Amino acid sequence: MFTRNSTVSGTLKASMSSSTFASGSSNSSGNSKASVDFARFARETFEKTYGAPTYVAAEARRSQGQDKVISIEYTTSQRDFARDSKRKVAGHMVLGIDDDSTTATVLAKGVPADAGSVSMSLRSPVDSSVVAVLRTASKTERFVEIWHDGALAKSIDVSSVHGEFYGDSTFGKLAWSVNGKSIVYAAEKPEYDKARPEPATPDNSGEEIAGDITDDIIGGVAGIADPRRYEVESDWGETFDGKRPPALVVLDVSSGAARVLAAPDGVSPGQAQCLEECIVFTGYKYAVRKHGIVYCQNRPTGIYTCDFDGGNVKCLHSGSVRSPRVTPSGKGLVFLSTTPGGPHASTSELIYYDLADESATILVPII
Repeated sequence: MFTRNSTVSGTLKASMSSSTFASGSSNSSGNSKASVDFARFARETFEKTYGAPTYVAAEARRSQGQDKVISIEYTTSQRDFARDSKRKVAGHMVLGIDDDSTTATVLAKGVPADAGSVSMSLRSPVDSSVVAVLRTASKTERFVEIWHDGALAKSIDVSSVHGEFYGDSTFGKLAWSVNGKSIVYAAEKPEYDKARPEPATPDNSGEEIAGDITDDIIGGVAGIADPRRYEVESDWGETFDGKRPPALVVLDVSSGAARVLAAPDGVSPGQAQCLEECIVFTGYKYAVRKHGIVYCQNRPTGIYTCDFDGGNVKCLHSGSVRSPRVTPSGKGLVFLSTTPGGPHASTSELIYYDLADESATILVPII
């Protein structure tokens, strides 16, 4: 595989070197030009192919009062060869559905905008002019932003509440509560406390004693770190190397208060959705160690519900299931199910789960 700075440039150097070595031959200049032209053609072909944008997320909603008009917000990922990096780009288009409902025409298309610092964004189900954005400002700074009519209405610093956002398709998901008052998303569990100062206390002489750990402490009682900080906890492998386990976070939009929900034992939560009175999520099960998950849809999982405070956890359906979505009526769920074991990325079936009857029905079977 070529890269612009290494293989392609190496080809250019090699071709120039070989032409210099063969400068005594009558056709050396012709060979040199041919080599340079080939290297240029190879580079341009590679960049055109490997640099094509890939759609990674999209949200479609009908315009109010216009059933034949659909607004689509999408995110693409594309390789930037000049910067030698991947870039995320946010775009918007408006589609008009033809009378036969089988074809669509692009009515308008907005100017794409760089979304490199945005992990996820989602419009409120109550007011489409309100958008929640998960933004990573730096390695240690994370914010939840609430935008209203294209203007920043609120920016909430959650850097000390949890670790990095999970913005992938395995664990990551941003969801609004049905009433539009809260959002739910996935992020790294917060680190357990380091040793830090304890409240200053007077000794017998009436002087205060420092509690911090420093070289000049004399007679003080140093703060003690949470011993769980030093426990070994494996990650989920592959694209999650070095990341702390995921946790669901509930943020109150009005007050800005964020709560990290405790995960059930032996379960890593993700892909959260909201029902009227509870949260629905995929729970990835594990025992002593966590096996790679991103390309292995045959791992043991379950579809769970819990209250917005993390309590009353219940497993609705077990197997190798994922990607729950709430039906428009709010009375059921649809999700994907793969046969446990066997090939890692085998075919899935689509299942409907009736919340009232607590029954599952196969909508689209494996063929």
